[in-house]
Amino acid sequence: MPEDSNRLADRGGTQPAEGSTRLRDRPTTPRQRRRLERERADAAVEEQREQFADDLGLGVGRVEPRQLDDRGEEIGFVPDDDGRSTLAERFADDRTFVEPADALVEADPRDGVMTQTDPDARDTIAERARDDAAGDAEFITSADLAADVGPGGVAGIETRPDRRDDIADRTRRGLAADDPFAEPGDFGVDVGPEGIDEAGFTDTGERRRAGRVFADETRLDTVGPDEVRERGDGFELAEGPQREIAAMEFEDATPLDTVDPDRDVRADGDTFELAEGPQREVTAIELEDDTPLRAVDPDEDITRVGDGFGLDSAAQRRAAARGFEDELDQFGTGELDPQEDVRTADDDFGLAEDPAREVAADRLDEQIDEVTIGPGDLDVERDGAEFEFVFEREVRR
Repeated sequence: MPEDSNRLADRGGTQPAEGSTRLRDRPTTPRQRRRLERERADAAVEEQREQFADDLGLGVGRVEPRQLDDRGEEIGFVPDDDGRSTLAERFADDRTFVEPADALVEADPRDGVMTQTDPDARDTIAERARDDAAGDAEFITSADLAADVGPGGVAGIETRPDRRDDIADRTRRGLAADDPFAEPGDFGVDVGPEGIDEAGFTDTGERRRAGRVFADETRLDTVGPDEVRERGDGFELAEGPQREIAAMEFEDATPLDTVDPDRDVRADGDTFELAEGPQREVTAIELEDDTPLRAVDPDEDITRVGDGFGLDSAAQRRAAARGFEDELDQFGTGELDPQEDVRTADDDFGLAEDPAREVAADRLDEQIDEVTIGPGDLDVERDGAEFEFVFEREVRR
């Protein structure tokens, strides 16, 4: 046979079985080769699609391929409408105040997928954030806040600088409304970007409030912040207003018409008492009511007796004399001399011998009709400082 035929014969069935199999699997025509290339290209696209879907966390069915060139050799991917909705929901779930409708999913088969807040929805998101923050904050309204909304959602919420004074004023009024003794000016309020940093009484405001409480609980008309002082965890009246209250109480409890807080009141430990001068006045007034004396001089007639005050010895004699004059018809007002006509008798006073003789004579004269008895008709019998009168005379009938 010719040599060429041998070569052909060599390619026949005498070849190993394995070799025969490879020949059958290989495309032998341009059409077959093109089909195989398409199958391989489709498999590569599907693999890329699966990877793209996996990267987005979506199912493969929610990703669509996009041809990027005329020959179809370059393929990109984008999520379909359902995929976009899923991405929007996830974006909103991870961001406070953002709803799925507020999310904008931008998908480009070359540049990829980016989800952000829709610029047209950012004002709405900001309003939602302000309303929520104001709802949780006392004395702050939505209009007092500014919300920074960017592509990724709400980046921050803070008070507007031009509204911080308004917030402070509102806070002071609100705090005062809850306290019947407080006024807005008593409070200090510090407002920063994050809200009310500090709110409470100033030192002076706390004193002013304490003064109003004392004015309400006492007879004082007003109590200023300088009229209270700290004591323990609270306040007490300073000495000045305490003296004023004590003076009023002394005016109620004594015959004195006016008690001067500074001159007439003195401190005695934690309490107050009348000074010596007004105590003497009180004693004098009371003794004018309780004794026969028409007038008692606080300085001349009053002396200290034990823990209090009473009549001195001269005034006591005068009181005894006036008492005898009121009691006995023999003497007119002022007729008895306190020194000459009054004597001490034990712890009391009695008439001296001469006025006593006169009284005794009148009484005996009233009892005995037969004779007239005068002071000179009586004999005196003494027993130490005591004495008695005796009338002895024979009466003829």
